Amino acid sequence: MDVILIRHAKAGNRDPNSWPDDDDRPLTAEGQAEHRAVMRAAKKMGIKFDFLVTSPLKRAKETADIIASAYRWPEEPQVAAELGHGYSVAAVVKLLAKFPPASRVALVGHEPDFSALTTALIGGKAGLGLQIKKSGIAGVRFEGPAEAGAGTLLYLCKPSQLRKVGA
Repeated sequence: MDVILIRHAKAGNRDPNSWPDDDDRPLTAEGQAEHRAVMRAAKKMGIKFDFLVTSPLKRAKETADIIASAYRWPEEPQVAAELGHGYSVAAVVKLLAKFPPASRVALVGHEPDFSALTTALIGGKAGLGLQIKKSGIAGVRFEGPAEAGAGTLLYLCKPSQLRKVGA
């Protein structure tokens, strides 16, 4: 199984007056444009997936919609609470077990969760320093079932690197 972890694009600043519920904070126009460019680069690099799963938070869902559009995805991205406030490594591993073992699963989520998740999946220790930037992408491969410590990091791309590929 390949797991593609995609951090949501740039969103508005936390503002309780505009978004009393931070879960409703949307992407900025700049974040949307940057993520479209990043997804063009991801396609150019040959990054593919069989399933697209997103956090239920608005900024992640909007990011997943941009991914779906770039890849001409035929269906709505799946929404998984495990990628939102219910995040834990164990919960995400359990979520991944629902997919066929040879599949490629794209997950859209947040920080600091995705950097911690990537670190745990490849067997790194907390504090490793691995960081997924907004609109960044990490790829992890498992030879067997997805489980903490069993993955191999395939790539970790910053949006600035991806924009250069897509140019």
